[in-house]
Amino acid sequence: MSEKDEQSTLLESISIKHIANLSIVDMVMLQLLLKHEKPVIRHILYNEISQFLTRERKKVAKAIKFDKEAPGAEEFNEWLQEPTRFSSSSLYYSLDNLESKGLVKYNRNENNKVISVEATKYTEILLNTVLKHIIKFGLIDTEQNKFLPEIIKEVVGDKILSTLDTKSFGTLLYIWFSDLINTKCMNLFSSLSDNLFVLSNRETFESVLKLGIDNVQRTSIFNDTIRESDKFFDGIVLPYHFKKTNFGEVSKHSILKEAFRIVKDNGVVIIHSYTEIPNVNHAIFDIFIKWVENIYEELEFYTEEKFKQELIKAGAKKAEVFVYKGHLFGIGRK
Repeated sequence: MSEKDEQSTLLESISIKHIANLSIVDMVMLQLLLKHEKPVIRHILYNEISQFLTRERKKVAKAIKFDKEAPGAEEFNEWLQEPTRFSSSSLYYSLDNLESKGLVKYNRNENNKVISVEATKYTEILLNTVLKHIIKFGLIDTEQNKFLPEIIKEVVGDKILSTLDTKSFGTLLYIWFSDLINTKCMNLFSSLSDNLFVLSNRETFESVLKLGIDNVQRTSIFNDTIRESDKFFDGIVLPYHFKKTNFGEVSKHSILKEAFRIVKDNGVVIIHSYTEIPNVNHAIFDIFIKWVENIYEELEFYTEEKFKQELIKAGAKKAEVFVYKGHLFGIGRK
């Protein structure tokens, strides 16, 4: 195995549980060690971290404007103003912890006294793992859960419901391939339909039931066939950005074909994905883009033309594809 392959394997093997007990200061310390090409004396490292923490604390305290009426504002402000200091003993404790995990290397003299410390080949792998999880859970998943429901609501309202006599669907099917349900989308689709059906695995649907939605029920799929009869639903929403369906070997294209079987002649099938990420030829942004592509191996990106062909191959007689606020939408009709 090459060194590059080994690093990639190690990167994938480190989960959040492995880094849960590492502090922000640990992360800063490892990053500073990577900047040093040669072993560094611990006292120098301590001074660098202390200066960094002092600068960052002043920036935060100066930048935040407090709403005095907001819950927790007074306590939070007092906490920021507390005269805290990062002690050398804290540094030594953190280094010992990191050294025991193979993330730093101690250099000792003949009396076994530590004279300097340096990064190991696993230091960068660990930091890259942290960045991976920040991008995945802190940026992209947040965007999906916080902004996507409102974007879908605008698309459904402007492109579909505005052309109908009513402002909601009689029967709506929401198909979901992930183990983690988007609660905001679920509440949205419940409000946009008289009867909401959900196609998901059983464990995911149990989470849906805990939301307390009155008009929701689960449907199922067997041998590539969704339970409902032909021309049953007024609308179907399908997150088409996942590569796999979470229904065994059933492909998402098979489910999309089923969607056109069970949607009414005057109904609509809505699919959602992401456009292919362009190469912007920018040193920093291109690194970030590669990170997103590598992290989200379970996602599939599309061009507008390829997305349109997916709808047509599945049975759409009319297919409209467009980008809205950075998201790719396809609307298919029989």
